[in-house]
Amino acid sequence: MPFNLLIRGGRVLDPSQNLDRVMDIAITDGKIALLDAPVATEATQILDATGQLVCPGLIDIHAHVSRDLVSLAVDPDEAGVTAGCTTVNDAGSVGYLHLHPFHKYVIEPARTDVFAFLNVSPFGEVVLPETGFDILDETEFLKVIEANRDIVRGIKLRAIAELIYAVKVDVVEMAVRIARKAGLPLMIHLGMGFNEPVPAAEIDAFITRMLGKLEKGDILTHAFTDKPGSVFRVDGTPLPGLEAALAKGVYLDAAPGRGHINFNLARAALQRGFAPQAFGTDVVKLPEEQPHFYNVAAVASKFMALGLSLEDAIRAASCNPAKMLGEQDKRGSLRPGMLADISILGYHEGEFLLSDGRVGNLIPGTVFLSPKLTIKSGAIIPVRNSISQHIPEKTWMEALLMK
Repeated sequence: MPFNLLIRGGRVLDPSQNLDRVMDIAITDGKIALLDAPVATEATQILDATGQLVCPGLIDIHAHVSRDLVSLAVDPDEAGVTAGCTTVNDAGSVGYLHLHPFHKYVIEPARTDVFAFLNVSPFGEVVLPETGFDILDETEFLKVIEANRDIVRGIKLRAIAELIYAVKVDVVEMAVRIARKAGLPLMIHLGMGFNEPVPAAEIDAFITRMLGKLEKGDILTHAFTDKPGSVFRVDGTPLPGLEAALAKGVYLDAAPGRGHINFNLARAALQRGFAPQAFGTDVVKLPEEQPHFYNVAAVASKFMALGLSLEDAIRAASCNPAKMLGEQDKRGSLRPGMLADISILGYHEGEFLLSDGRVGNLIPGTVFLSPKLTIKSGAIIPVRNSISQHIPEKTWMEALLMK
């Protein structure tokens, strides 16, 4: 009996298995059936991937996909399958009070698999900066988590300056307490405003104290920001407490978004051995800018231009975030029996210019990855043109900047 789908001739790159070579993959009933399938393998549908990368489905560990519930958020499939990702994680858009409508009206209709890190604020990011910490019901919060463990995989806290001078409760302590009681990781947003009414030394002390509370599996997102409240100095040296946190097993997530990364800082940190373990995008409702900033493959390309290897880039886009979500037995790998979640990427060589989201902050790159097709549970889903056709060639980017 033929397989449902045969992906033929692609360069299979799967860091979870140390694979990097041309081979064929057979899929049946939504799962990987056969890796390195023989030439004579029969299938109902054959997909020619010659000249392209075939990788475990990319995972966006930091997205905002609570469409219609939060004004800044996008549709899950806009951040997911039509952008080359098979799985997305909503990073704090919703709190425990909005999880039910988020599940019913956003997650259930989506073709993309969606998980959530619930915001410590009961209202999530419906109002920014977040509010409601003083009325948070921890017992109810934990009940919501327990009833929705198939979706809820962590807790999100934005370490913003308001937590220092405007909030009457210790939100960091509250977030840590809830995460530990629930047995879930804590994701910390790094980066405050450049003109906060708080002395730099007080901000550094706040971040250092917070770092001391983190445990294995927790995530520092926007890890390479140069804003106040960063865990790195501009020269790439770590803030006190960071190395101890990383030694425990805390993860660094890039999540550059638009303006949450400084290329000079990131390069210096990489040279000191501090590499991201995930490439969240921080996607929000700026669709005209998505090809530049809100595309996991593009984020991977930026860090390759900064010195990361292709293998480490794909690892940070697939198997690492799968582990962060506790999903490593289902996704993030092309092992037989795993979900047939696959990202097919164009591998472009040439001269490229890559932006960190601030005017004039560009770096040259020689390799660029662009999503071409998404395979979700064995089904082929086209990537939308604005993503698949975005190749930031040097001459094109220079012309764009001139405009």
